[in-house]
Amino acid sequence: MKLVLLFVLCVPFWALAYPLTPEEDITSGSLCTEEDADFFEYRYEEEIPYCERNVSTSLKTRIYEEYEIPKAERKDYTIDHFIPLSLGGTNQPDNLWPEHKAVKALRPNLEMQLYVALRDGKMNQEQVIKIVADKKLHPFY
Repeated sequence: MKLVLLFVLCVPFWALAYPLTPEEDITSGSLCTEEDADFFEYRYEEEIPYCERNVSTSLKTRIYEEYEIPKAERKDYTIDHFIPLSLGGTNQPDNLWPEHKAVKALRPNLEMQLYVALRDGKMNQEQVIKIVADKKLHPFY
């Protein structure tokens, strides 16, 4: 109960109006493979496939439509990777979601911390993906 109250006190009221995470039935997350058109190289000691950023305007439009974001509001969102490319994510539709810019600004730099841990061999891909996917580990849940 204290955690929920602390969350409510720390997060601006307007931020509660936007989804803080992707909808699981639309954006489940997916990993880059050598077969991906955007595959570029293997990275890190673990040899994790890395896909270059490549999200077309038509794919962004499709994601906005799946999430029912009105055209007039899309300027307030960015299409984000649920599993970041730096952690081995892909540009596939099931790894993309519209994140409101206000919500993005509230997040701590979890992606960078996980990237550094993966790059330095302090964590493996399975461990960092578990943190990304586990909503209970994020500060907004």
